[in-house]
Amino acid sequence: MGRMHVVARKLTALHPVSLHVVFAVLLAVAAVFGRHTHLESSSLALVWPAAGISFLWGLWASRTRQDLALALAATLPIVASVNLATGLSPTLALTVAFGSMVQTGVAARLFRRLVPSLTVQSVGDYLRLGTVALVACSVGALFIVVGSALEGATEPVAAFIPWLVRHSVSLTALGSLGIVLAAGIRARAEGEAHSPVAGARRAEYAVLVLVSVVLYVATFGSATALPVAYATIPVHMWAGLRLRAGWAMLHGLVSGAFLVFFTLAGLGPFQELGPGTAAYVAQSFMFIAFSLSAILALSMDERRRLIARLYRATDEAKAAADLRDLVIDRMNDGVLVAGPDHRLIFQNEASERWLGPDTARPGEVWRRDYEVTTPAGEPLAPADNPLTLALEGTVTERMDLDLTHRTGAVTHLSVDAVPLPGERGAVVVMRNVTGERVYQRDLGRFASVVAHDLLTPLTVFDGWLELLEDPDLSPAEQRASIERLQQASLRMRTLIRNLLAYSLAKEERLTASRIDVGRVAEGIIDLRTALPGTQLPDVRFTVDASDPVYADERLFLQLMENLVGNAMKYGRTDGTGEVTVATTVEASTGRTLVHVRDNGIGVPAGDLERVFEEFHRSENGLVQASGTGLGLAICRRIAEAHGGSISVRNLAEGGAEFTIGLPGMPDQLPEGIPLVGAEHVPRVSAP
Repeated sequence: MGRMHVVARKLTALHPVSLHVVFAVLLAVAAVFGRHTHLESSSLALVWPAAGISFLWGLWASRTRQDLALALAATLPIVASVNLATGLSPTLALTVAFGSMVQTGVAARLFRRLVPSLTVQSVGDYLRLGTVALVACSVGALFIVVGSALEGATEPVAAFIPWLVRHSVSLTALGSLGIVLAAGIRARAEGEAHSPVAGARRAEYAVLVLVSVVLYVATFGSATALPVAYATIPVHMWAGLRLRAGWAMLHGLVSGAFLVFFTLAGLGPFQELGPGTAAYVAQSFMFIAFSLSAILALSMDERRRLIARLYRATDEAKAAADLRDLVIDRMNDGVLVAGPDHRLIFQNEASERWLGPDTARPGEVWRRDYEVTTPAGEPLAPADNPLTLALEGTVTERMDLDLTHRTGAVTHLSVDAVPLPGERGAVVVMRNVTGERVYQRDLGRFASVVAHDLLTPLTVFDGWLELLEDPDLSPAEQRASIERLQQASLRMRTLIRNLLAYSLAKEERLTASRIDVGRVAEGIIDLRTALPGTQLPDVRFTVDASDPVYADERLFLQLMENLVGNAMKYGRTDGTGEVTVATTVEASTGRTLVHVRDNGIGVPAGDLERVFEEFHRSENGLVQASGTGLGLAICRRIAEAHGGSISVRNLAEGGAEFTIGLPGMPDQLPEGIPLVGAEHVPRVSAP
């Protein structure tokens, strides 16, 4: 394979001048060979391979006008010289040369027009080449008629048929073989891979060659004129069905050479025919046998190409389908396709996850394993089901549905359903809007809380400001009014501060320092217990936090203020409340765990995972204290910004414990958070 590739590369890299020389030499050799295949008294050749060589030369040269003109101009002296040297008269030699030149030009131009690809890859291409040969050789034959008339022949038109037969057979056979071989050389030069021939196939080819030689020698090499030429037809069929087109054509050409050799020697089934008849019969048989092999081989090659193309198309379609399925499976939206009989054809992972794995498998009738209701809680009628509507030809867009599963879990979906063309089923696309519904509900609750918490202090402001305008107000009443205005201002400032802290907790650039957790907690406790007007019940505080953390000073202070403040708000209100701040070191990671415990109302079991969501507030917390639902969400953002975590659990004796994992060493800080300063106590501001 490597040597063949190198040879093909060298052949395709030949300079045009070198190729002109090669074609000129081949044309001269072919003309000499043809002139030595006499059977008729007219001294015209039995075969004329020069016609095929001249056509290939002209076809290659027709890529440019200059090359074509050079090829045609060279054909004239070469053919004329060979004819003169082998006994033709000057008149016939020149007319034959002119006829060959014109014939070559017509054939090259006509084939380029009929077969723009300049290939013989199908039976159609071969037949078009045969048509080109008949037309071009008919034009060339007119010159031999003129030459014969000038020579004084009694029936000059009789030379037309011999020329047409000899030249068209040569042009078709050698032309098709040459075009196929040239295409193979180009493919090898371009590095196109060829599958190796198996050992069994090599043995078959060897047997084919052996049988062909035996049959042709026995049939055409016999001294007895037995009419058994048809016995060689099966080997041509064998070659056409089993060999590639180029090899099948080569087999037919070599077999024809055997036929010509034996016929010229006066052997074979044509020996008792007259010279003219023998020539026509031999040429016809050779062409029929060659064409049989060529057409069968081209048909098989075309079949192989179609099969290979089909396999490639199948592989591409499978790859595209796999890619489509992969993309659909990874989509956030659920997709299912059902047939007109409600049988499931396909559904992706999201659809199966939301609707349940037991609803249907591909090929099964769709069945519900859940209750479907409208957002208002009304059961969905079967006739209003988006899938049913789509199967009936109705398009559904953004239908909101609630699915209640056996487990009690509720999934909120926005559904689109479209019928498939040709009543082949329907496609249903679902978007899970459960999170959006919850978010909207919590956002509405948050908006009402914010509106209430902002309007209330504003109302207080207006009322007490009006009182302050009273000139008869006593100094004590003025001080009381001012204190109440300060409390209202503090409440508004706290609310706005929480909103800002939540929005900035994750986005701000952090700088870490070593922080004494115990001293920070004590500072927050001192301020909260000393703040006038808080109206909080008595709480007993315990601080046992000797392990430091490495965190952003301002955000850690915000984190601890929220947790300590929550522990005080949601603790016991009868004066027996307890709040404990402690630290431990996590053995597996070395992180510092900060624990804030209280003995208050605790967290409902269903809310243990949701208390850190934005705007979420537990039902028991709504009763005991007001808030925005942002405090614990801020804590989570602060912990995650430091590469840490936060969790909550209920205590057996009552109350809840919040645990925050934060870096206990500088090397545990996430990349991008620089360490600044030395050990110090952060400033504690009023909450």
